Amino acid sequence: MIYSVKPISSFLLILLSLWCFISIKAEGKDLSTKKMVALLEPIEQHAIQYGEGDIKVYVFVDPKCPHSRDFISMLFESQKMRTIYRYHIYFYELKRFNSHSLIGAIYSAPSPLQRMLEVMVGKKEINSMPNSDVKIEEKIDDIKRVAEQIGVSKRPYLIVAKEWD
Repeated sequence: MIYSVKPISSFLLILLSLWCFISIKAEGKDLSTKKMVALLEPIEQHAIQYGEGDIKVYVFVDPKCPHSRDFISMLFESQKMRTIYRYHIYFYELKRFNSHSLIGAIYSAPSPLQRMLEVMVGKKEINSMPNSDVKIEEKIDDIKRVAEQIGVSKRPYLIVAKEWD
């Protein structure tokens, strides 16, 4: 399947990455990366993994957020980024986008990664699930609980699983 995406300049990629990094440092609840990763470990099975790199990056996105879509499109276009990093992607709703049912539809797809790319990169319109399954709702609630403990306030929100000395 081929997706058509608008090219993102190198400058914009750097700016977006820097903005995401600064937002986690400036608006977090002063938790160390180690503590954030410890909070994320119990919900790691809920993540959509993208990339094969050795360095884990935890990412919170909203499927309707334009910045989240730009970030996922950037990952889709950059084999190098997917080779260096392994992204653990979690959907966490920004209330203004009212994306809860779309998140449920993505998580309940046979291949959530493929569905995420169709929606966020390919801009495919899908039918949102009005009443998602109980397990999907539990997954969404688990992710929300952890995101609130961490202090996730923007999307995309990145946590690189590496401690700096």
